[in-house]
Amino acid sequence: MKKILILLCFSYLFVACSDGDTVAPPENDELSLQEVATNTPNTITWVPREDMKSRNGDDMGYGALLNPDSDKLFIFLDGGGACFNELTCAFNLNSFGEDNFYDRIESENSLILNRINPENQFAGWNFIFVPYATGDVHSGNNASAEVPNGGPDGQAMVGRNNISVILNDLKTYFDNNGGLSEIVFAGSSAGGFGVMPNYFQLKTILASGVPTTAIVDAGQLFLDENLLTPCLVNQWESLWNLTASLPADLNTVVQNDYDYNIQKVYEYSSIKYPEDNFGFLSYYEDGTNTFFYGFGQDDCAYPPAGPISGIEFKNGLIDLQDNLLSQLNNWKVFYKNGTSHVFLSDSEFDQTINGTTLNQWIQDLRQGNAVDILD
Repeated sequence: MKKILILLCFSYLFVACSDGDTVAPPENDELSLQEVATNTPNTITWVPREDMKSRNGDDMGYGALLNPDSDKLFIFLDGGGACFNELTCAFNLNSFGEDNFYDRIESENSLILNRINPENQFAGWNFIFVPYATGDVHSGNNASAEVPNGGPDGQAMVGRNNISVILNDLKTYFDNNGGLSEIVFAGSSAGGFGVMPNYFQLKTILASGVPTTAIVDAGQLFLDENLLTPCLVNQWESLWNLTASLPADLNTVVQNDYDYNIQKVYEYSSIKYPEDNFGFLSYYEDGTNTFFYGFGQDDCAYPPAGPISGIEFKNGLIDLQDNLLSQLNNWKVFYKNGTSHVFLSDSEFDQTINGTTLNQWIQDLRQGNAVDILD
């Protein structure tokens, strides 16, 4: 078992070491967040939970760094591919425990976790790290999934339930500690895809009346049916049961027509939560998600012939912006040239478009002052 003291010595990630730092809790102990805040404040800590499951059925947990003096909260959904056939499942973790967590955090250079960098606008905030080992972009509602095309059977694709456990823990903690003044709910890659399907339970359980910003990093849900194809949506829906993550009043609130319910999350969130802010980050030719969207081509022939082209991906992003997001007042985009995948793992958030850095754009987004930034 790895000690928090070891991790804290990597001061570029967290806080400076001190003699008072404590070690990580014993494995398999169920901790309350109140205990985390009291016993290990401002220290990244693994919080095991028997009610959270990896897709192989093992127990999971999550990471918490709690500052008792802060009423602001950043929740981050981690990435790591998806599992919807033998090939994709091979690149997706099927379990995630304490050792995985500390290894993951120790290797992460994101500005979000750099508590001593003056450029980190989230330094001093409470921070929750949501690990990913369910294969369902954090959004599944299927406790015994049978993965097609040579994939594994009996998979616990219950990412949505895992997040419910965390949100209820957070509600208990903050209800007893003065409440929250601001939340940022973000995710990258698979975590980016998971932000909006889980946004609605976030608002219901934890964030009612709390100013909230969502940041979708490399979670591109297209409008173009040539990219988000019927067979691909059907695969994801039948395997992960995504519909169960969507709000009951979805079709009452949304006014426009869409091919699939999952595409309605943009308009729904804008209308339902007009005071909240939503940011969409993408590289025009994302070299990872062009691969995943390749599985939807040729009527989902398996194995696929290859990824979709970068220009097809870019056109899909422009189509999404022109025909939907630009019409929603509280959705803003940050589109950058290149084939890179995610933004939020960067150590400085200094990716720049037309003189505006990502760090400045996120600050503007939180304040409701962001504009669309496109290369």
